[in-house]
Amino acid sequence: MAAEYPGLLLLSRNEALRAYVELVLAETGIPVRYFDSAKEGLFWLLDHTPRAILLDEDLDVDPFAAAVRIRHVKRLKEVPLAVLISPSEKLRTTAEVVRVLPITKPLNREKLARFLGMPL
Repeated sequence: MAAEYPGLLLLSRNEALRAYVELVLAETGIPVRYFDSAKEGLFWLLDHTPRAILLDEDLDVDPFAAAVRIRHVKRLKEVPLAVLISPSEKLRTTAEVVRVLPITKPLNREKLARFLGMPL
């Protein structure tokens, strides 16, 4: 049985992004678990169910392929899942096809709060 994790799973190689997300969420008490590689993150998901999952487009693999793998796990179907993307109609369309929320870069406090369903 997978353990509930009350925080956000962030898959990104971008250290500045990870630091920013940690800083914003530290104020709310929501923990952040992050991994540099999709493989490590997917392995962690075998035993954990996070509150939400955010994938950066600058991941070591295609973030949409990782999102599809996550969506195929019955236990994770209802977990909010978003991909942080550059402003691009092609990427936005891909996100819609894969059925993940596209969040356009740059990430800010309001976008993160809206994704996590937090008050601003």
